[in-house]
Amino acid sequence: MHPSYRFCRFVFRVMFRTYHRGRVYHADRVPDTGAAILAGNHVSLLDPLFFGAAVKRVPRYMARDTLFRHPVGNWIMRSWYCVPINRERGDIGAMRTLLRSLADGQAVMMFPEGTRSEDGQLQEARAGIGMIVAKANVPVIPMRIFGTDRALPRGARWSRPVKVTIVFGEAFTYPLPANLEALHGEELKAVYLEIGREIMRRI
Repeated sequence: MHPSYRFCRFVFRVMFRTYHRGRVYHADRVPDTGAAILAGNHVSLLDPLFFGAAVKRVPRYMARDTLFRHPVGNWIMRSWYCVPINRERGDIGAMRTLLRSLADGQAVMMFPEGTRSEDGQLQEARAGIGMIVAKANVPVIPMRIFGTDRALPRGARWSRPVKVTIVFGEAFTYPLPANLEALHGEELKAVYLEIGREIMRRI
């Protein structure tokens, strides 16, 4: 574990438990080893920090590529095991990096909605997570965070002392269609979107 990650995770755990009176339920549902996708809702910039602080493992994260442009930001993102992704287009390179991480038995944290919710409500999943699940065929652990949309909403500069709760669901493996390899184009995209919808249903 990178020293920067270890230190920051300690700070965010203290912040979560004291300032936000945080509670975590069923964190034991995240396996200690082996490939897994941690799929959560996204309502605030605090989400990846608190999700990461709630588990024992050190997952790979996804972060928009603009955060890597400054040398300091790039160092922080890399030390936090973040994978840069271009959200304006289908970033195949980032997807391949995540698939390699899963093939190596790592855990990957993803937000199926792709971006923060405007109103705190769950959004439709994008096709990206469906593609990763279909190609990696590893367990998915749904997780949901409550309160961060009020603790640090869009436009806020400082976090407010709002109670935050994290709940982990039971791991599941999506039953892939037998003819998956024969599908292309819109038919394949439809499968990816259906996988995403199932993940959001469980979240």
